[in-house]
Amino acid sequence: MIRNSAYRMSDKRHQNITILNRSLKYSIWPGGKQKILCFHGFGQDRYSYEKICEAMKETHTVYSFDLPYHGETRFPKVEKTLLPADWLEFMTSFFEKEQIEDFEAMGYSMGGKYAMITAQLFPEQIKKLHLIAPDGITTHFSYKFTTYPFLFRKLFKTQIENPWVFKALVKTLRSLKIMNNYTLRFAESQMDTEFKRSQVYYSWVNLRHFLPKLKTLATQLNEHQTPTYFYIGKHDKVIDSKTVAPLHQLLPKSKMLILDSGHSQLVNSVANHLASQNRN
Repeated sequence: MIRNSAYRMSDKRHQNITILNRSLKYSIWPGGKQKILCFHGFGQDRYSYEKICEAMKETHTVYSFDLPYHGETRFPKVEKTLLPADWLEFMTSFFEKEQIEDFEAMGYSMGGKYAMITAQLFPEQIKKLHLIAPDGITTHFSYKFTTYPFLFRKLFKTQIENPWVFKALVKTLRSLKIMNNYTLRFAESQMDTEFKRSQVYYSWVNLRHFLPKLKTLATQLNEHQTPTYFYIGKHDKVIDSKTVAPLHQLLPKSKMLILDSGHSQLVNSVANHLASQNRN
């Protein structure tokens, strides 16, 4: 993929953290003294935070990661799940390598899981938590259905090369009006090539036990008075304010910002919001 942006070309460096046969790729955009870790959404890569980097460069140095099965990060395609203990090992190595003592974390959609678990694992080092339409707070039944029971995981895996069951399911859901058409179109867009179907399968299956403990996280954030921000798109039909309510309600001092955006453009909307805040 060609990177045309002058800001992308000014990346200070690209690095890996390798543990056994798993390699985590990240890039560093140098800027201000504050450090922020950014975790992207499904189907994206570390460059999806380009506008966030630009908006925060006066105050923050940005570390943006390619998550497992995305970008240049290399994880084996096996059904061994990623656990918070594994992530602790990666992040401990990362903080030692980059000599980071405290940090902020930002996660969009799927990346919200990584941001929340990182905050949970390092409660004294996390200084701010930014959650952009985060996944991992409310787990949808269909996710449990397709990833937890062994037989259904096998059925789900067959969809990589033979997506006919998925297509039949979407057709049925659409005809019965069980799910809104926007959500179905979003699902179709994530499953329209063999590569994407493989990415969905291994991302979902290997993250099935990778979830924050909401009460533990909330207790820690409240105890350390860690500022927490929820960014929700006004037109987002994938993750809305009700979806994040179980955590938001446990954090009486947290802030929820409703931005004029749908799901797919929400990161850029957050970047515009942060840029306007910095100008003021």
